[in-house]
Amino acid sequence: MTPETPTTDKPEPRGEEPLAADAADHPAGTGATTGTGTASTAGTGTEAGTGSGGGVAGRRPAVPALVLLITALHVALLVTYAFVYPTWTGYDEAQHVDMVYGLQHGAGWPAPGEKMIATGVAATSDDFDRGRYQDMFQSGGKRRGSPSFAEIAPTPRGERRSFDELGGATPVDDGRLSNQMIQHPPLVYAVGAGLLEILPGSAGWAYDQQVLALRLLNILIVAPLPLLAWAAARRFGLPGPLATAAAALPLAVPGFTRVGATFNNDGILILATGALTVMLAGVVRGDLRRRTAAWAGLWFGVAMLSKAFAFALPVTIAAAYLVGWLRLRRRVQATDDGSPARVPSPHRLPVLRRLPVLRDLPVLPATIAVGLGLVIGGWWWVRNFVLYDALQPNGWATNPPRREALLLPDSFLTWFGYFFRTMISRFWGGLGMFEPPQLSPVAIVAATVAVVGLCVTAVVAAARRGQPAAGEPGRIARLGAPLVLLAPVAFAYLMVGQRSWAEYERYTRGIAVQGRYLYLGLVGLAVVTAAGLGRMLGGRARLAPLTVLAGAALMQGLALLAVCSYYWLPRGVAFTPAQVPDIVSAAARWAPLPFGVTVTVFVLTALGWIAALTLAARAAAGGGRADGAEAGPAAEDPAAHLARQETPARS
Repeated sequence: MTPETPTTDKPEPRGEEPLAADAADHPAGTGATTGTGTASTAGTGTEAGTGSGGGVAGRRPAVPALVLLITALHVALLVTYAFVYPTWTGYDEAQHVDMVYGLQHGAGWPAPGEKMIATGVAATSDDFDRGRYQDMFQSGGKRRGSPSFAEIAPTPRGERRSFDELGGATPVDDGRLSNQMIQHPPLVYAVGAGLLEILPGSAGWAYDQQVLALRLLNILIVAPLPLLAWAAARRFGLPGPLATAAAALPLAVPGFTRVGATFNNDGILILATGALTVMLAGVVRGDLRRRTAAWAGLWFGVAMLSKAFAFALPVTIAAAYLVGWLRLRRRVQATDDGSPARVPSPHRLPVLRRLPVLRDLPVLPATIAVGLGLVIGGWWWVRNFVLYDALQPNGWATNPPRREALLLPDSFLTWFGYFFRTMISRFWGGLGMFEPPQLSPVAIVAATVAVVGLCVTAVVAAARRGQPAAGEPGRIARLGAPLVLLAPVAFAYLMVGQRSWAEYERYTRGIAVQGRYLYLGLVGLAVVTAAGLGRMLGGRARLAPLTVLAGAALMQGLALLAVCSYYWLPRGVAFTPAQVPDIVSAAARWAPLPFGVTVTVFVLTALGWIAALTLAARAAAGGGRADGAEAGPAAEDPAAHLARQETPARS
């Protein structure tokens, strides 16, 4: 997914100490370290390693063993959560599965308000949405005496029937609300329907096994997130240990693990935006090539076919190209008298050459990136506007009754206090529908303070650096680079807030406040957090992967403790280590696959944690190259390469 960056043997001038995005401006031979974390460069992105996503000409940087292990652990965690959470306990999982089932049976894509859930899906999912489990699952009813899943005997595995046997695709006709997922693009549902069609005999599988197949599809979709975070960090210029720390950060968000382990349309948006971030991490450092723009456009198009949150991405893309252009135009080549010569930007449109202000702007690559994405995914939203006079129509075609609690007194401050607290809480630990279960407030506050503090550290460090030397990025380019990577999270936060405030003004209730909507920016958040961590650790940058992994293990442990205590222990029973076999046994009874498969998944995940922490500890002690700290020859800044290509040689 990440294009190679051409390199050269010519060293670049070294100015003051770089920060994060400036890392690869200083390749080997200019005083850069080899990633061993010396006090002068650790945490700044100065490393004789692959920095901009390319490596030496014709070779991509090798993925460190620890990053591969982190990715495997991430997948194991996802599968673990797929068994810890019974079928239908994902966010709107029944509605998402119903869209797939409808496509399989020729329902097409009806108008808003016309897609009723299939009888075969509702036959079992209604227990969670409106039936015997609803109070415990959605309303915290265990505290009022409702039994937990551990106290309920599920249908024996051999007696569970398929969707077709449970009533098939016939729509329910009991007057309930329609399936609102009709408002979203069909990409992931079409892929899910295609998957079930090609799996031999899947139509006859038990309903929970068909749902498991779709859950595994979503797991496959979000599986590359650690690799994408590592790749984005390397293109952004972070040294090996910090890039590895970025790869580990998604594991520290249990709410993301829960979303990735169930079937929904969030996963495809998270993947597409994460891959787009890898491209933009190079763009902000001056990679204005058309090939990079085409990749960015492809992933933007996929995002447009997932959810409406993709509408904020064109602004992010444009900002990235502006920052990359500012960086590129600062690249200089000394003239005979030692004065700097401005370097022109590549790929400008001929019509702009006569406009002094605009002629150097990277209009062509930015247009390719945004235009290609709109061609790939924009048609869906145009279709909606033509048919329904709205880019995203109300999927219910009515204003449904609300079940959220009233927020009084009626004021902006009341709403904002609820919105601010709930977004943070559900970003880290949206573990139930709604709460409980929930992470400890102490863990949520500590994790929030840590990540926000590290991001602020990275941004402030970029802004506070002194006057750049000739050829180094200016202050605006340095400051803009991390802000571009944080833009998807920021825009998603604002979009959620705008809708929630509008709903509050209508209903005086906290509606649509979901931290999972911020996961589209998880890759960029991981990179900037790792940059800030490197700044804090200084010469001890090798500790970064172990630090993040240890924090992730703590967060996941607390999350699983909360989930298992609420779902998988009887009323009045507190967790002790002696309860672990009972928890595993209870979860395995509900699982779609035999008992031994569930136990094997849990054991492999535990072993994965041990292996990852051990390898990270060895890397922290300097006992190996598992974190990529000694990653070979330097990759050159794309801006430097393009500058030499387009600047006339001195006579």
